[in-house]
Amino acid sequence: MKKLSLAYFGTPYFSSLFLEKLINDKELPIELKYVVTQPDKPVGRKQIITASPVKVVAQNYGIKVLDSLRSLEQYYSSSQDEEKSIDIAFLYAYGGILPKKILEYPCYGFWNTHPSLLPKYRGASPTIYPLILGDKETGVTLIKLDEEIDHGPIIAQQKVEILPHECRPDLEVKLTNRAFELFKKTLISTDFNQLKLTEQDHAQATFTRQLEKSDGFIPLKTLKKSLNNEPLLYEELPTVIREYLEKTEDDSVKLGHVIYNLYRGLYPWPGVWTKINIKGQNKRLKITDMTLEKNTLILKKVQLEGKKEVIFETFNRVYKIF
Repeated sequence: MKKLSLAYFGTPYFSSLFLEKLINDKELPIELKYVVTQPDKPVGRKQIITASPVKVVAQNYGIKVLDSLRSLEQYYSSSQDEEKSIDIAFLYAYGGILPKKILEYPCYGFWNTHPSLLPKYRGASPTIYPLILGDKETGVTLIKLDEEIDHGPIIAQQKVEILPHECRPDLEVKLTNRAFELFKKTLISTDFNQLKLTEQDHAQATFTRQLEKSDGFIPLKTLKKSLNNEPLLYEELPTVIREYLEKTEDDSVKLGHVIYNLYRGLYPWPGVWTKINIKGQNKRLKITDMTLEKNTLILKKVQLEGKKEVIFETFNRVYKIF
């Protein structure tokens, strides 16, 4: 089989895992021409300018990197035809909307892996929402990109079980592995001139948004109720969950263990946190580790604002908050 020239678009850590698989799998009939990722950005408290994980992997393997869509357009305007010719482009968590002009660059278009069972959970946080909403399964969907977000027709799709103990990093790795398997199988078996596409049921689409630090806040009263296994009132649900329920009118969402599910989805960032009063000052208390034991929510580790992480029992003996 003739090798397909391929361009890869991606940015975060789990996308870099996919890229490394692409590079190292010798059975794939591809030739990776270049990688497009987001520009370097300041990271952490010291705001150190840092390359994206995808850029780091590409550079480690000596692959050409274009760190913006503008750089890509400049490359196409200055390169010879034989250099820039691409059969297919693949996108996994790039983090930006592609204009129609760029979508037309590859001969066979853009393929995109989205880590959900589209049309459910379109948008920026598809691995977070199934966790915080208590879903038992999610999946990966391979689509052909169009100009709307996660809107294109489906090429292939596969379900993935969500285990009760899994947090977001676990699910991201699992979905990345499954997405790669699906992509490889589909790529090898596809006749690109007779690609079968299935239109999404757009009426069933639901949407996720980029989460913020404030989404991890839980009032102390709500946290105490959860620790005592008391049911939460609708108005006590975390904002991000209430927003989703109100927009979708979805009455199938499993709301047991709301706080634990929120922790699973928001770990490690922005995390779940509350405010406590210490000597007349409101301090932020981050829950860094929690679990369910015999159907009961257990706090294991916490970190008080300005302090190091400690075992919760030790913390509570000193501050007697709970």
